[in-house]
Amino acid sequence: MSHSNERELQLLRKHLLALVSEESPIAGRSINDLFLQADCDTGVLRLFDDEDQEISHVPVFAWAETGSAEVPSEEAVETLRELVTRLEQKGFWDRDCFARPFSIELVRPDFTVIEELLFLDEDLIKLDAPLLEGLNEELDKFLGELLADLK
Repeated sequence: MSHSNERELQLLRKHLLALVSEESPIAGRSINDLFLQADCDTGVLRLFDDEDQEISHVPVFAWAETGSAEVPSEEAVETLRELVTRLEQKGFWDRDCFARPFSIELVRPDFTVIEELLFLDEDLIKLDAPLLEGLNEELDKFLGELLADLK
């Protein structure tokens, strides 16, 4: 993680914390879907609710002219992944304003999905591909050892 990436993470974390404060535009509401648009042409991150209404926006100057709204830069996408993951680890998405099922999606201006960053439900946990990598081999090895012991 680069130092500049860390600055963007802190900026975005503070913005999201302000977003859930008592005087915020989402106070007292329940949101099931949070849509993020990373416009890497202008360097602005826009946040939208379930009804595709803009909740807020924040300038991220390091992203300016590194991509577009249609195709955000890999740095922007990676920063958003890291932000969502860190906030999930700290229980940020457990607040009352984020109703279950809850998802966060990175979208284009026409709201077509680029990537689903998070999905939470009371009864369902969606596992990300990197977490599942190598699982097949581990299960095969485990089953092979288990069956060998039974012989």
